Amino acid sequence: MAATVQEEKLRQKMKSYWQVYSPSLESMMLSNDAKYLAENEQNEVMSYLPPYQGKRVLELGAGIGRFTARLATVAGHVTAVDFMQEYIDKNEHENKHMGNISFMCADVTKLDFPAGSFDLVFSNWLFMYLGDKETQDVFERCMKWLVPGGHFFVRESCYHQSGNVKRNENPTLYRTPLEYCHMLHSATAGGQALFKILRGKSILTYIHYHGNPNQLCFLARRVDGEESDQLAQFLQREYSVVNILGRERAHGYMWWSTGGETTNRDFCARLSLRPGMRVLDVGCGTGGSAIYMARHYGVHVHGVDLSTNMIHIAIERQGKLEEPLKKKLQFEISDILTVDYERESYDVIYSRDSIFHIPEKQKLFRHIYRWLRPGGIFFFTDFCSGPAIPSREFLAYIDGAKRYSLAGKDVYVKELESAGFTDVTSEDLNEDFMKISKAELKAFTSAREAFISDFSEEDFAEISSTLANKIQWTQEGQLSWRAFMAIKN
Repeated sequence: MAATVQEEKLRQKMKSYWQVYSPSLESMMLSNDAKYLAENEQNEVMSYLPPYQGKRVLELGAGIGRFTARLATVAGHVTAVDFMQEYIDKNEHENKHMGNISFMCADVTKLDFPAGSFDLVFSNWLFMYLGDKETQDVFERCMKWLVPGGHFFVRESCYHQSGNVKRNENPTLYRTPLEYCHMLHSATAGGQALFKILRGKSILTYIHYHGNPNQLCFLARRVDGEESDQLAQFLQREYSVVNILGRERAHGYMWWSTGGETTNRDFCARLSLRPGMRVLDVGCGTGGSAIYMARHYGVHVHGVDLSTNMIHIAIERQGKLEEPLKKKLQFEISDILTVDYERESYDVIYSRDSIFHIPEKQKLFRHIYRWLRPGGIFFFTDFCSGPAIPSREFLAYIDGAKRYSLAGKDVYVKELESAGFTDVTSEDLNEDFMKISKAELKAFTSAREAFISDFSEEDFAEISSTLANKIQWTQEGQLSWRAFMAIKN
């Protein structure tokens, strides 16, 4: 695709920008804390990559080689590309002895390789120097260059500048994480291949050192002719940004579960939380529970959700918090069934009304058991199937419109015990649910005019009818809201 005059001007502006700096670690990171950050973030980034031993790797924006040598130590071959000759020359001088690296000075927007040339494409701080159309085009080229099942790693600065080196000008394009997710989801190759986002998170090193959650990385996989991730697609439709913000009008700012902060406060009081503990919040939504626990108990919370929109909002809100609180939080886009966290790394695992989305509950519970430390607590609330015979309308809602995977209380208890948990308890919260939900529905409908002016009549009708239906189904015994607690001995 021929570059436009505007794109050529942007490219020259970027080249002039980088010519000001000599090729060094400090210039690459534009930070006075480069040495500390580099060592810690490299380990974190490399741990996020899929297995690539003996594989073919394309490194875009390789620069002086901060990651080149680390990649080449494991990979079969690395093709390192950068558009600044001085930088790629230094990379070659430092790393050519490894013998399995090809060095190229090239403009990535004009780069091309045969289809299926690489198993992994790795980019670090590249696309924030490209325009939107250029970025979308390169994403699609990367998909073509990857083998089916190949992986694409993207790391970028989002929202605003992260480095603390003063600059005379800064032509960097700071996008939101959601914009990168949309670009990845929009990329195609021949109408058959797509990118499936496997994970996405803020770089923890920057959070801990600077209280900065704006360094984002994403790991995507090329999928060809496979059934799409229907749950992820459903969540994108169901939990649009507009829908999320609209639902918060019913439960409270930052809250998506019944009772909002009030019920969350009561549940957290049961968990014996202490400063310094590590908590995994499964289905964390926009971060309400995570922020509450970090603020009131001094715990470190890792929030995980499959919805990119939820995590986008959570990270935006994290960035506006006071620095000591920001440092206790990390939010991640991830499929809780496919990710594998470190064994025995959490003191508490917490979840609010999200497990009903997951059919493979025993698989989830086995993962959670493995991630908990001995003596750790798994606490969650969830919607369960009630004792009454479900109506056609109820089944149409949960199986068709909402794709819920409801199970009864006894199934939950059995699956938890089968996963290894002991001291499993279950509490009926139906009376609380109906009382709270009626109050929330009353408050929501009383603010109808204000809501419609901010959203729409259709949004109001959908949210109010959902609340009313859940109250009715709970009264009839078709739906049940319960709390579960299980201990790992």
